[in-house]
Amino acid sequence: MATQDKDPVPAKDRSRDRPATERRILDAAQSILTKDGPSGFGINAVARAANVDKQLIYRYYGGLDGLLAALGERLALWWQDRLLEGAPSTPPQTYGDLIEGLALRLLYIMRSEPLALQSALWELSDSSGPVAALSASRSRALGAWIARARGDLLPPDGVDAPAINAMIISAIGYFVLASRTSANVIGLATQDEATWTRLEAAICVLIRGAYRSA
Repeated sequence: MATQDKDPVPAKDRSRDRPATERRILDAAQSILTKDGPSGFGINAVARAANVDKQLIYRYYGGLDGLLAALGERLALWWQDRLLEGAPSTPPQTYGDLIEGLALRLLYIMRSEPLALQSALWELSDSSGPVAALSASRSRALGAWIARARGDLLPPDGVDAPAINAMIISAIGYFVLASRTSANVIGLATQDEATWTRLEAAICVLIRGAYRSA
């Protein structure tokens, strides 16, 4: 007598696997951007690196735009975590103190975190989707950090804080990027740790001068 076929063993509940799979996909996407840059980024490349069927990426994220949006959110949290790691133990007393702390922390992150440095480099050389996602995530993280730490602190009257902050942040990014390919930037030896100590002091002087209360 023929035996009755057994029901197939049910596949493992995908809902339980999804969070782990999403983490693997985002890990792969972030790794590709860090190692290969935007030119190596795409659905197929991410699927191969994550060892998943590319249809899962379409199912979870709806395609490349959705994946980039999810990666942007992840990187915004990454930036916030890095900024908060260096938050002062006591709240800043003035708006200038706030921006000084942010600028010094940003300098440290740019020097020590490859992803931060790569992000800044791509912003200067590429305007593709992956770069736009990274740029937007950093802007959101900086804005969220300032909003969280600022409380009721305000810049002095008549001071164009957005313009000043943009110039300071841009200058930090430029100098760190230039230091990766040149041993001397605008007369300063980038391989000498004393140079970076001088830059930290210069940042403080500039910010305190810009935000000195009338």
